[in-house]
Amino acid sequence: MSRNPKRKKEVTKRAVLAELERLRQGRHACYQTLVGRFARCPEQKSVAALFAAAVEASGRTNNRTPLDAPPGWLPPIN
Repeated sequence: MSRNPKRKKEVTKRAVLAELERLRQGRHACYQTLVGRFARCPEQKSVAALFAAAVEASGRTNNRTPLDAPPGWLPPIN
């Protein structure tokens, strides 16, 4: 049984070109995961950064002791 290196090379070349085309079109397997799609979208990255900053700021404010309302601002509690 003889092997044809030219044919094997052609098959490999076609497979590589097909994978490059999938990468170009964004259909590669690495982009089909949630993390892969997130990594490609700058808008999602900026939204995530804003959300993380808001959560961090909220955590800082929740540790403070609440201030009492000035006298006369709230109706009397019976």
